[in-house]
Amino acid sequence: MKCFAKSILTVAVLIAVSVAFTQAEDSVPGGKIRVLLTFGGHGFQEGPFFAMFDAMADVEYTKAPLPESAGLLKPGLEKDYDVVVMYDMVGRITPEQQKAFVDLLNKGIGLVSLHHNMGAHRDWDEFRKITGGKFIFEPREIEGKQYAKSRWSHDQDMKVTVVDKEHPITKGMDDFEIHDETYSNYYTASDVNLLLTTDHPKNDPELAWVKQYGKSRVFYLMLGHDDKAYGNANYSGLIHRGIRWTAGR
Repeated sequence: MKCFAKSILTVAVLIAVSVAFTQAEDSVPGGKIRVLLTFGGHGFQEGPFFAMFDAMADVEYTKAPLPESAGLLKPGLEKDYDVVVMYDMVGRITPEQQKAFVDLLNKGIGLVSLHHNMGAHRDWDEFRKITGGKFIFEPREIEGKQYAKSRWSHDQDMKVTVVDKEHPITKGMDDFEIHDETYSNYYTASDVNLLLTTDHPKNDPELAWVKQYGKSRVFYLMLGHDDKAYGNANYSGLIHRGIRWTAGR
Protein backbone atom coordinates (compact mmCIF):
# COMPACT_ATOMS: atom_id res chain seq x y z
CA MET A 1 0.00 0.00 0.00
CA LYS A 2 2.86 2.36 0.82
CA CYS A 3 4.47 1.62 -2.56
CA PHE A 4 1.16 2.34 -4.33
CA ALA A 5 0.77 5.64 -2.48
CA LYS A 6 4.35 6.58 -3.30
CA SER A 7 3.78 5.85 -7.00
CA ILE A 8 0.62 8.01 -7.03
CA LEU A 9 2.53 10.83 -5.33
CA THR A 10 5.38 10.56 -7.85
CA VAL A 11 2.97 10.84 -10.78
CA ALA A 12 1.16 13.78 -9.14
CA VAL A 13 4.44 15.64 -8.61
CA LEU A 14 5.51 14.91 -12.19
CA ILE A 15 2.25 16.28 -13.58
CA ALA A 16 2.51 19.42 -11.44
CA VAL A 17 6.11 20.06 -12.55
CA SER A 18 5.33 19.40 -16.21
CA VAL A 19 2.28 21.70 -16.13
CA ALA A 20 4.43 24.45 -14.63
CA PHE A 21 6.98 23.98 -17.42
CA THR A 22 4.23 24.05 -20.07
CA GLN A 23 2.73 27.24 -18.65
CA ALA A 24 6.17 28.87 -18.70
CA GLU A 25 6.53 28.21 -22.43
CA ASP A 26 5.16 30.61 -25.03
CA SER A 27 1.68 29.74 -26.23
CA VAL A 28 1.60 27.74 -29.45
CA PRO A 29 -0.72 28.89 -32.25
CA GLY A 30 -2.45 26.46 -34.56
CA GLY A 31 -4.22 24.19 -32.10
CA LYS A 32 -2.89 21.15 -30.30
CA ILE A 33 0.08 19.25 -31.66
CA ARG A 34 -1.06 15.78 -32.73
CA VAL A 35 1.35 13.03 -31.69
CA LEU A 36 1.47 9.34 -32.57
CA LEU A 37 3.37 7.68 -29.71
CA THR A 38 4.97 4.30 -30.43
CA PHE A 39 6.08 1.75 -27.84
CA GLY A 40 6.75 -1.98 -27.67
CA GLY A 41 9.70 -4.36 -27.62
CA HIS A 42 11.01 -3.04 -24.29
CA GLY A 43 9.34 -2.79 -20.89
CA PHE A 44 8.84 0.57 -19.18
CA GLN A 45 6.86 2.21 -16.40
CA GLU A 46 3.77 3.11 -18.35
CA GLY A 47 1.94 5.24 -15.76
CA PRO A 48 4.57 7.90 -15.12
CA PHE A 49 5.75 7.82 -18.75
CA PHE A 50 2.33 8.59 -20.22
CA ALA A 51 1.74 11.12 -17.42
CA MET A 52 4.40 13.32 -19.01
CA PHE A 53 2.34 13.58 -22.18
CA ASP A 54 -0.94 13.99 -20.28
CA ALA A 55 0.60 17.08 -18.68
CA MET A 56 1.43 18.77 -22.01
CA ALA A 57 -1.55 21.06 -22.48
CA ASP A 58 -0.80 21.77 -26.15
CA VAL A 59 -0.27 18.10 -27.10
CA GLU A 60 -2.77 15.35 -27.83
CA TYR A 61 -1.43 11.85 -28.41
CA THR A 62 -2.48 8.43 -29.60
CA LYS A 63 -0.77 5.28 -28.35
CA ALA A 64 0.56 3.03 -31.12
CA PRO A 65 2.04 -0.31 -30.00
CA LEU A 66 4.59 -1.78 -32.39
CA PRO A 67 4.86 -3.91 -34.41
CA GLU A 68 1.04 -4.13 -34.45
CA SER A 69 0.60 -0.49 -35.53
CA ALA A 70 3.51 -0.34 -37.99
CA GLY A 71 1.06 -0.10 -40.88
CA LEU A 72 0.21 3.43 -39.76
CA LEU A 73 3.71 4.69 -40.58
CA LYS A 74 3.07 5.57 -44.21
CA PRO A 75 2.31 8.59 -46.40
CA GLY A 76 -0.99 10.14 -45.37
CA LEU A 77 -0.20 9.94 -41.64
CA GLU A 78 1.06 13.53 -41.86
CA LYS A 79 -2.54 14.62 -42.50
CA ASP A 80 -3.66 13.27 -39.12
CA TYR A 81 -0.53 13.75 -37.01
CA ASP A 82 2.19 16.37 -36.71
CA VAL A 83 4.84 14.28 -34.93
CA VAL A 84 5.74 10.64 -34.37
CA VAL A 85 7.35 10.07 -30.95
CA MET A 86 9.16 6.72 -30.86
CA TYR A 87 9.78 5.00 -27.51
CA ASP A 88 9.70 1.49 -28.94
CA MET A 89 12.51 -1.00 -29.39
CA VAL A 90 10.71 -3.18 -31.90
CA GLY A 91 12.96 -5.81 -33.48
CA ARG A 92 11.78 -5.42 -37.06
CA ILE A 93 8.97 -4.44 -39.36
CA THR A 94 8.37 -5.75 -42.87
CA PRO A 95 10.34 -4.43 -45.87
CA GLU A 96 7.11 -2.92 -47.21
CA GLN A 97 6.54 -1.10 -43.90
CA GLN A 98 10.14 0.12 -43.89
CA LYS A 99 9.71 1.63 -47.35
CA ALA A 100 6.41 3.23 -46.37
CA PHE A 101 8.02 4.83 -43.29
CA VAL A 102 10.85 6.28 -45.41
CA ASP A 103 8.27 7.57 -47.90
CA LEU A 104 6.42 9.24 -45.01
CA LEU A 105 9.59 10.95 -43.78
CA ASN A 106 10.40 12.10 -47.29
CA LYS A 107 6.94 13.62 -47.44
CA GLY A 108 7.43 15.39 -44.10
CA ILE A 109 6.43 14.75 -40.46
CA GLY A 110 8.14 15.48 -37.14
CA LEU A 111 10.10 12.64 -35.52
CA VAL A 112 11.20 12.38 -31.88
CA SER A 113 13.26 9.29 -30.95
CA LEU A 114 13.78 8.47 -27.28
CA HIS A 115 16.24 6.36 -25.29
CA HIS A 116 15.99 2.64 -26.19
CA ASN A 117 14.52 3.47 -29.60
CA MET A 118 18.21 3.60 -30.56
CA GLY A 119 18.10 -0.20 -30.34
CA ALA A 120 15.04 -0.67 -32.55
CA HIS A 121 15.16 -2.16 -36.06
CA ARG A 122 18.52 -3.76 -35.38
CA ASP A 123 18.79 -5.32 -38.87
CA TRP A 124 17.52 -2.28 -40.78
CA ASP A 125 20.52 -0.08 -41.52
CA GLU A 126 18.46 2.83 -42.86
CA PHE A 127 17.00 3.42 -39.40
CA ARG A 128 20.36 4.64 -38.06
CA LYS A 129 20.41 7.12 -40.94
CA ILE A 130 16.94 8.29 -39.93
CA THR A 131 17.72 8.85 -36.23
CA GLY A 132 21.45 9.48 -36.40
CA GLY A 133 22.32 6.80 -33.83
CA LYS A 134 22.43 3.05 -33.27
CA PHE A 135 22.81 0.74 -30.28
CA ILE A 136 25.22 -2.05 -31.28
CA PHE A 137 24.08 -5.58 -30.36
CA GLU A 138 26.82 -7.45 -32.22
CA PRO A 139 30.32 -6.28 -33.26
CA ARG A 140 30.15 -4.62 -36.66
CA GLU A 141 31.57 -1.98 -38.94
CA ILE A 142 29.75 1.28 -39.67
CA GLU A 143 31.17 3.87 -42.05
CA GLY A 144 34.62 2.31 -41.87
CA LYS A 145 34.78 2.18 -38.06
CA GLN A 146 34.69 -1.02 -36.00
CA TYR A 147 32.22 -1.12 -33.10
CA ALA A 148 32.14 -3.62 -30.25
CA LYS A 149 28.85 -4.32 -28.45
CA SER A 150 27.20 -1.34 -26.81
CA ARG A 151 26.88 -1.41 -23.01
CA TRP A 152 24.46 -0.05 -20.44
CA SER A 153 24.39 0.62 -16.68
CA HIS A 154 21.34 1.37 -14.55
CA ASP A 155 20.98 3.93 -11.74
CA GLN A 156 23.72 6.38 -12.67
CA ASP A 157 23.93 10.06 -11.75
CA MET A 158 24.83 12.03 -14.86
CA LYS A 159 25.86 15.63 -15.41
CA VAL A 160 24.33 17.01 -18.60
CA THR A 161 25.90 19.93 -20.47
CA VAL A 162 23.98 22.12 -22.91
CA VAL A 163 26.37 22.57 -25.83
CA ASP A 164 24.00 24.35 -28.23
CA LYS A 165 22.49 27.23 -26.29
CA GLU A 166 20.81 28.80 -29.31
CA HIS A 167 18.76 25.90 -30.66
CA PRO A 168 15.02 26.25 -29.88
CA ILE A 169 14.98 22.94 -27.99
CA THR A 170 17.73 23.96 -25.56
CA LYS A 171 17.67 27.76 -25.64
CA GLY A 172 17.46 29.16 -22.12
CA MET A 173 18.23 25.80 -20.49
CA ASP A 174 20.96 25.42 -17.89
CA ASP A 175 23.21 22.41 -17.42
CA PHE A 176 21.53 19.85 -15.15
CA GLU A 177 21.88 16.50 -13.42
CA ILE A 178 19.72 13.42 -13.91
CA HIS A 179 19.53 9.90 -12.44
CA ASP A 180 19.22 7.57 -15.40
CA GLU A 181 20.58 4.64 -17.39
CA THR A 182 23.83 5.10 -19.29
CA TYR A 183 24.72 3.78 -22.75
CA SER A 184 28.22 3.47 -24.17
CA ASN A 185 29.92 2.47 -27.41
CA TYR A 186 26.95 3.36 -29.59
CA TYR A 187 27.09 4.86 -33.06
CA THR A 188 26.40 8.56 -33.52
CA ALA A 189 26.41 10.03 -37.03
CA SER A 190 29.12 12.61 -37.63
CA ASP A 191 26.77 15.14 -39.22
CA VAL A 192 24.24 15.55 -36.40
CA ASN A 193 23.83 18.88 -34.58
CA LEU A 194 24.66 18.10 -30.94
CA LEU A 195 22.52 19.70 -28.25
CA LEU A 196 23.55 17.89 -25.04
CA THR A 197 26.65 16.02 -23.88
CA THR A 198 27.90 14.30 -20.73
CA ASP A 199 31.30 13.43 -19.27
CA HIS A 200 30.02 10.35 -17.43
CA PRO A 201 32.63 7.56 -17.80
CA LYS A 202 29.96 4.95 -18.54
CA ASN A 203 28.26 6.96 -21.30
CA ASP A 204 29.33 8.19 -24.70
CA PRO A 205 29.54 12.01 -24.77
CA GLU A 206 26.63 12.52 -27.20
CA LEU A 207 23.26 12.67 -25.40
CA ALA A 208 20.91 14.59 -27.68
CA TRP A 209 20.96 15.89 -31.22
CA VAL A 210 18.88 17.09 -34.13
CA LYS A 211 19.10 16.32 -37.84
CA GLN A 212 17.10 16.34 -41.03
CA TYR A 213 15.90 13.24 -42.84
CA GLY A 214 14.08 13.83 -46.09
CA LYS A 215 11.59 16.61 -45.36
CA SER A 216 11.33 15.68 -41.67
CA ARG A 217 12.92 17.25 -38.62
CA VAL A 218 14.41 14.63 -36.27
CA PHE A 219 15.25 14.97 -32.54
CA TYR A 220 16.95 12.16 -30.62
CA LEU A 221 17.29 12.11 -26.81
CA MET A 222 19.26 9.26 -25.22
CA LEU A 223 17.87 9.81 -21.73
CA GLY A 224 14.69 8.28 -20.31
CA HIS A 225 14.91 4.83 -18.71
CA ASP A 226 12.39 5.05 -15.85
CA ASP A 227 10.38 7.26 -13.50
CA LYS A 228 13.52 8.83 -12.03
CA ALA A 229 14.16 10.35 -15.45
CA TYR A 230 10.48 10.96 -16.26
CA GLY A 231 10.19 12.91 -12.98
CA ASN A 232 13.05 15.24 -13.89
CA ALA A 233 11.50 18.46 -15.22
CA ASN A 234 14.43 18.94 -17.59
CA TYR A 235 13.68 15.59 -19.24
CA SER A 236 9.96 16.12 -19.76
CA GLY A 237 10.70 19.68 -20.83
CA LEU A 238 13.15 18.50 -23.48
CA ILE A 239 10.59 16.07 -24.90
CA HIS A 240 7.97 18.83 -25.00
CA ARG A 241 10.33 21.25 -26.72
CA GLY A 242 11.42 18.50 -29.13
CA ILE A 243 7.82 17.82 -30.08
CA ARG A 244 7.20 21.49 -30.70
CA TRP A 245 10.36 21.95 -32.77
CA THR A 246 9.88 18.86 -34.93
CA ALA A 247 6.28 19.96 -35.52
CA GLY A 248 7.59 23.27 -36.87
CA ARG A 249 5.95 25.28 -34.09
